[in-house]
Amino acid sequence: LDTSSSRDLPTNQLIALISICSSIMTTAFPFTPSTFPTMSLGAPANLSHKNGPLRPNEQKHNEELQKLLQNPPASANFQSILHAIQSCSSHKDSIRRPAEDMLATWENVSGMISTGYLHGLVEILDATRTASNYGGNNDPTLVVDENSRLMAAILLKNGIPKVFSVSLPDMQPGNDDDVQFSDPNIQQLYRSHVQSLYQERDMIRTRLPQLLFTEPLDKIALHLQLALGNIALFEFPKTWPSLLQDLASVASSSSDSNPAVLRFVEGFRRAMSHSVVKTIPTFAPEQTIRIRAIRTLRLCLQSLRHRKLVVQKPSSSSSRGGIQLLDLRNLGSLIGKAVSERKEVQSRACTVFDTLAEGIVRHGQTAISGDVSSVFSGDSSSISNSGMNPNAIHSTWQAESILTVGYIKCMTELLPMMNIEDVQSDPRVLRVKKLTENLSQICQAVKLYPMTPPPPLQALVQNAQQPLHISPSLPEEFAIRMDKVYRASLTCCIASIRFQPQLFAGQIPHVLPSVVEPILTYEAQALQSMPVKRLIKMTGFIQVVLMCAEYDSMRARSVGSKNAVLAALMGRRVGDGGGDCDNSTNANDTKGQETKDDPEIAQAKETVTALLSQGTCERLVESLVGKFLRLHPNEVEEWDVDPEGRYETDLAEKAVMMAETPRHCADALMITLLKRETDRVAQAILDLTQRVYQLPQNDSNIVLSREACYRAIELAHMSMVGGGKRRLNFSEWWQAELHPILQTDLGVDSPVVMRAMQARAVQMIQVYATSLGGEEYGIAFHSIAKLMAAPDIVTSLCAARCINHLALLHVKGTEESAQLNLVRQHSVLALGNAFALANRVESEECLRVTLACVSGLVEANGIHLEPVLQAIAEQLPPLWERAKDSVPIHSCLLSVLTHLIMKMGYSTVEHPHIQTVLFPLLDYCTDISIVNRAETLLEDGLRLWLVTLVSSRVATMGQSLASMLPRLELILRSGLELHLSLKVLQSNAILLGPQVIEPLAEVLREMLVDLTSCVHIDKKPEEDDEMKDDDDAAAAKKEKEVGTVRDAIAAMAFADALMQLFPELGYSIASPALSKVIAALPGKSCTTPLLEAAFGAFGRMLWLNANSLDEIFPNNEENIASVVYTWMDVISSVSVMVMLSSRDRTIMFIDQKGAALALCGSICRSPRIARIVGNEILQFTGALLETEAHIDLDSLVEAACGTTRKVVGDGPLGDSASITAGILKSDPLLTVSLKEAFERAEKSIQESRQLRNSS
Repeated sequence: LDTSSSRDLPTNQLIALISICSSIMTTAFPFTPSTFPTMSLGAPANLSHKNGPLRPNEQKHNEELQKLLQNPPASANFQSILHAIQSCSSHKDSIRRPAEDMLATWENVSGMISTGYLHGLVEILDATRTASNYGGNNDPTLVVDENSRLMAAILLKNGIPKVFSVSLPDMQPGNDDDVQFSDPNIQQLYRSHVQSLYQERDMIRTRLPQLLFTEPLDKIALHLQLALGNIALFEFPKTWPSLLQDLASVASSSSDSNPAVLRFVEGFRRAMSHSVVKTIPTFAPEQTIRIRAIRTLRLCLQSLRHRKLVVQKPSSSSSRGGIQLLDLRNLGSLIGKAVSERKEVQSRACTVFDTLAEGIVRHGQTAISGDVSSVFSGDSSSISNSGMNPNAIHSTWQAESILTVGYIKCMTELLPMMNIEDVQSDPRVLRVKKLTENLSQICQAVKLYPMTPPPPLQALVQNAQQPLHISPSLPEEFAIRMDKVYRASLTCCIASIRFQPQLFAGQIPHVLPSVVEPILTYEAQALQSMPVKRLIKMTGFIQVVLMCAEYDSMRARSVGSKNAVLAALMGRRVGDGGGDCDNSTNANDTKGQETKDDPEIAQAKETVTALLSQGTCERLVESLVGKFLRLHPNEVEEWDVDPEGRYETDLAEKAVMMAETPRHCADALMITLLKRETDRVAQAILDLTQRVYQLPQNDSNIVLSREACYRAIELAHMSMVGGGKRRLNFSEWWQAELHPILQTDLGVDSPVVMRAMQARAVQMIQVYATSLGGEEYGIAFHSIAKLMAAPDIVTSLCAARCINHLALLHVKGTEESAQLNLVRQHSVLALGNAFALANRVESEECLRVTLACVSGLVEANGIHLEPVLQAIAEQLPPLWERAKDSVPIHSCLLSVLTHLIMKMGYSTVEHPHIQTVLFPLLDYCTDISIVNRAETLLEDGLRLWLVTLVSSRVATMGQSLASMLPRLELILRSGLELHLSLKVLQSNAILLGPQVIEPLAEVLREMLVDLTSCVHIDKKPEEDDEMKDDDDAAAAKKEKEVGTVRDAIAAMAFADALMQLFPELGYSIASPALSKVIAALPGKSCTTPLLEAAFGAFGRMLWLNANSLDEIFPNNEENIASVVYTWMDVISSVSVMVMLSSRDRTIMFIDQKGAALALCGSICRSPRIARIVGNEILQFTGALLETEAHIDLDSLVEAACGTTRKVVGDGPLGDSASITAGILKSDPLLTVSLKEAFERAEKSIQESRQLRNSS
């Protein structure tokens, strides 16, 4: 696309295109760097295109670069880097921290100036071999321990993205430097550094492959492979065009035919002989080199496939409203650049296709057949070295198996980059089809599990003269390796279907039946014995085939606008066929006709249709239910032996939908079938359930099958009762099956399968709760509440979880629903059984589930539980003693107490049994001197503290509340959870008076300035996001220095409340911070909530000191006007939610009235304000007069008091409610007449105008 073509795009396509661009234009690396545990070297540097600027702000970059050139870090050589690496393992911070900082500095600046950092790392990795290469030099300075070498490999892997991502200027004669300095000496120094950087990168490209293929330790070689993968991300194809072909050549060549391989083999042997760590190699040197080469090739292809275009972050000057926007003027060139780069990378990468395809066949035949004679016959050195030793033959077969998997995985990464636009004319089509045919044959050859070793390998064991070094046994090993081949082949087939479905269509009739057949024909035990990863790939392949539009005879192929935009971005023509973008309709029609006429596509459609045909689809559903969803014998045994463990396992399966278990494989496939054939699959599940139900229920196998059917109905919940169509009459099912199961009394000696059935029925009620009618809801709640006392622990825990769900399902604000009343009728029984269950269970997770049920019941009932408060309170102290240091249990206790106090008010707080838990728990959760306490429980503890304060009476609780003030001061001084701790301080001040605030006045004054710093402190240039230090500690320190928006809003809300409570004290504390905030607002982009909080507090400050605006802006009248206009705009904007709520409209009027009174007072005090914005203020105030005439003081107080009730719900409040109401009734911003203020302001403006005229 060019600029002109993008200008003609329809609006919806252009929006989609921008969305796609913004989603891919981020810096991303294919590997997550794994650093030394004690190190924090920061994130990779920002990627920049070679021809683009290094930074968005060139001036800032030049200044930073000049500082580095003039004051470079310490030289990074062999000795200094090795010393830093070894110091990083020290337990002393004084030694470790400086070393970590030094390594981080070298890594961060080595892309801009030459430090020798990467060169030094390479020297460390090559140290022992360097010593051996020079006549056995025993210089101890050249011998490095393996741990340091491993660390050097990790640092090299992590440093390469930061160094190679920085573009270097073209140093060819006649080209000007991209960075110009005024000082010629600095300019010359810069050129010298650039030359050194070029040389260092050339050295890395030259020596890294040699290091990789001659490294004796596999764990170090792994990080060198990742390092090469990172280099491919930046250097291929422009700087290192032969990288992929070089790796493919090493992987496919022998030492006889490739001199490079021979050099690597010789170097590997020398390195093994001189290695400090003596290990017995698993493979011959040449085999090791081939395996490393193919694995590295895969990593490089993976990097290239995921490489993304990076767009520099716009400068602050190009942002609007705090949102940085994409520059649409360059959209055409941006897309053109992405397309050209992607095509170039893909075309170069695909040059290894033939090598990979040939390697899959060659190594696959050897690995599957077990006949390695072809390998030995083609490799004379291997014959001479092994002497046909059985162990050598076995290791050769192992290597062939690994290479087969490696080649297939490489092809899986390469296929998405093939980019075949026209299957009729592209010459690669025949080769891709041949590849898919080979993959199909491999799948057919290794589809059995477990596979029996072929005759050559069996003969190897039988004819061996000495024991073979095989662990595990050969049959087990063969089954494992062939399973890996099968999984890799299926994964490659899935990639083919996703990216080239038409070319793989010819193999669907062969592969799909072979994958489905085991699911349909194998016994459940045989399927369960398969590796889970194999089942995941099998069911995943079926899902991909079922959801492929090319193979769906019922779904018409269409290309929407989003697909068209994607095709344009990928450089393809619309419709994936011939024609221009302007002829998209014809292109789609042509492509559709080609697909329709393709016999292979027709065969694929027939195969999929046969799978979904009458009888086969139902059989597949039955197999999934009976072989995967059904409880297995080991699970039934666990139910009796470890019931809590069984419940936690089941709970974990529900929480992690993508967990790797056979049951989840069936779940995923069943959901895909439901999406594809909703009516038929849902009906098949119901029919199967009905057939099982009609069988005799005294057979445990039949009961287990019924339980599995219920699990399937639970899984198909949305298809059964959602989507506007009810396929299941739940009311009839409840009456006929579920209710009788819940009513059955089962003892400890009852069969496990019956107890499992009852637990499943409970879970069904939880899933289908919204389908229960009014009376049915109450009956179900009562039945399940009784089951919490069932002897079976699993059933009881399932019931507790279900009760929690049913109790809260219909809690909606203050509405009283019929279902909620039914819940309250049986809640006492449920609470008693829940506490009894808490005493029965032992594990933390099970106790958490039980206490969550208690919390939900308390929230649903509120003050209706007051008659049993004594009984509830008596249960809490034993639970507190049991909690010890368990974070989950403490969290649940916090939730229970919070809901109790919220719903029942001061009667709960004052209860002696509650207090024996409440204050020790608050003390425990807010003790920030304990490691990790602030991160785990402090926030919940502060919420409980706040609820306690709002629900307390001073006469009975004053002393207890005052005793906790030192802890609050410590939390405030530490700057933790300030959005809550300031509210706790405010509530304490309301109850206990100004003596709470006075000792903290100086601390609060400085704290408010710090918390609002995100508004009034502009980041310095060196603090810009593009220039900030990558070190995590420095970033955390910087974040602490500049407060967050949430902190600022909390601080200004506290300042407003403080000036309302204690005007003089509050003004002295809040005015410095508020003055800085208001002074910074002109020209600054802030969010609406931040502006509302700032102007709310400033209105109070302006009322107390009418000259505040003059004092803040003594010489700038434009800023005064800007602030006042913004203020009136913010408080006048009305949202839809405010328009729909009378209470919200009243609160909005309170804010508007306060602003109007404060501004009118400023007019009366300051002729300057009257002259600048007097008329606008009068106009704003006059519009409020009519509203004030219809609202009395009591309405305003009630609305304002309502904002303090959000935290407590429906329980009786403590003294804070009456104290707050009294404060509001005496608040001048509520009580002063707006009409009188308007008249006085109008008179002041007239007097000011007359005075100006007379002068």
